[in-house]
Amino acid sequence: MLTILCFFLSDLVFLFVLLVVVQAFVIMTGVSPRTYSHTLWLAARLALIFIILWPFFDQAGEPMLLDLWIYKVTLPGLLRSLAVAIRIFLIASGWFILIFTTSHSQLVRGLVKLGLRYDFGLSISIGLRYIPHFLGTIDQIKEAQRSRGFDMSKGGPLRKARNYIPILIPTVAIALRTAEELSSVLVCRGYGAAKRRTYLRDIKMRAVDKVVLGVIMISVPVLIISDIFGVVQL
Repeated sequence: MLTILCFFLSDLVFLFVLLVVVQAFVIMTGVSPRTYSHTLWLAARLALIFIILWPFFDQAGEPMLLDLWIYKVTLPGLLRSLAVAIRIFLIASGWFILIFTTSHSQLVRGLVKLGLRYDFGLSISIGLRYIPHFLGTIDQIKEAQRSRGFDMSKGGPLRKARNYIPILIPTVAIALRTAEELSSVLVCRGYGAAKRRTYLRDIKMRAVDKVVLGVIMISVPVLIISDIFGVVQL
């Protein structure tokens, strides 16, 4: 809900305050700063791209800060691009909190509790589980190719793209083999044999969960409606 609220905020002060609140939640998760820094680095690169390209599409307002033919930077446009950058950090931080504080099984079980079909939930769980696995596999293949004297950094963009073919082929082969093994495991465990599934450990909402959810579900719509009717300028 906090990440949804950022789309309705236009004032940089409110966005920055929301960003500080979300960062406090990140600290409370206890995840190492090094792990979180990878997420921030990806978000920072995407935010920088938006800030650089924004003047091509938003040149309204005064004063003019920079005028280079079709590349015109205005103060209102710059502020709007900074607001988009902060929203990117908020979304990245929100997903970081969700992924690193909730196990895959609990996340999928929660989605199923909300009405999602179990096979869809299982697909999400498998995707979340094997994305890091395949990233590690790609790194291992790269290192193996480098140890054989294969240099992927040579040449122009097209040459570099062709250099990834020796990486792509074994990666696809490993992915197909993993999918076959996974399907065999599901068949051996009798997946789909029973229409109604049972669970060893079911999840339930605690009192603190209900309180936090209630506060967020009440405060966020109130702030949005207040902004729409001009009671509070966000």
